[in-house]
Amino acid sequence: MQQPQMKKELSTHEVASGLGKWAISKGLVEGLDAATEAFYLADVEKVGFSADAEAILRAKGIHSISYNEPGHTIYIYTKKKIANKDLQVLPSNFLGVGIAYPQGSVDPIGREVNKPQGAVCSIHKTAQAEHYTCGSSISPGNDCSAGTMGALVRDKQDKLMGLTNNHVTALCSHTLVGTPILAPGVLDVGPYTMAPITLGFHVKALEMKIGTVGNLDIQSNLDAAVFELPNESLVSSMQGNAFDTPSETGSPVEGMRVSKVGRTTGHTEGRIVSRELRPVSIKYSVAGHGFSAFILFGNVYSVHGTTGPFSAAGDSGSLVVEIDAKGTPIRAVGLLFADGSDSSAPGDMRTFILPLEPILEGLEVKLVGGHNV
Repeated sequence: MQQPQMKKELSTHEVASGLGKWAISKGLVEGLDAATEAFYLADVEKVGFSADAEAILRAKGIHSISYNEPGHTIYIYTKKKIANKDLQVLPSNFLGVGIAYPQGSVDPIGREVNKPQGAVCSIHKTAQAEHYTCGSSISPGNDCSAGTMGALVRDKQDKLMGLTNNHVTALCSHTLVGTPILAPGVLDVGPYTMAPITLGFHVKALEMKIGTVGNLDIQSNLDAAVFELPNESLVSSMQGNAFDTPSETGSPVEGMRVSKVGRTTGHTEGRIVSRELRPVSIKYSVAGHGFSAFILFGNVYSVHGTTGPFSAAGDSGSLVVEIDAKGTPIRAVGLLFADGSDSSAPGDMRTFILPLEPILEGLEVKLVGGHNV
């Protein structure tokens, strides 16, 4: 297959952008408004595959395109599985960048939460008391659900708060301010388990705007919320029994080794494999409020677990931290908010995370470590 001649060597993002523009022009993926496309796609000309390769991708359907800049790899996620015979036609290398074709999708949020693989919560003991840890089950007191308390944070008035997803405690911005937040979450309350306690009260959620792209600023869409913790002795910044929350923050980078502790899958490790080229559309539902909508998010990263899924439903809200080769936490980099299928991942699942620093900035809070450890 003859490839187009380029005047200069392109970055992986630029090649992915050129392919994205080609896919849009061919109707292989849905185009967004010009301003949004210009924000996410590099300023390069469109570049594309042969007619035979185009026909294969049209038949299989493109779900999304993501890229790994340091690894010089582009992932074209398809709706239907690519057959081995198709790989003889589809390029494995394009303009000096490797191309992979996993089958993948994004799971809707609001479906049934997975059963936990172990305990839904952890208690950390100090000389003073017992403390509920981050990485444990929480929910609004008036909703039969369960998600994860990702971290402790402090606002400008030095009030201690719990950090999680908007869809976990704010129920996609439907929870009234002052609503009690229970631990463990209502879904996890049962016989011979920890009796629920009121950890705190819902305070604030970042807006998740709904509507046609072009009429709203999707760059500000961040799935995050905080709830006030009036009794600071009830909680610890420990992530389960695995490690304390690092106070330092940073940005996620493709190839980075990461770890998290969550309500469903507990302590897992993995690696950031790619960054989504364009905004990701995720379906949210809140049955108790009759809410259902697709919401777009930009700046989304995908994570693969080391030996199996990095997360499952119920781990939403978990803090994602960078780790070194020995598994020691270095800095906090993201907030886990969704997952989906991925034929190239261990356990055939990938996890979606949002960068942490814009979330902390939007909520006007700072990450807390060293609390009741």
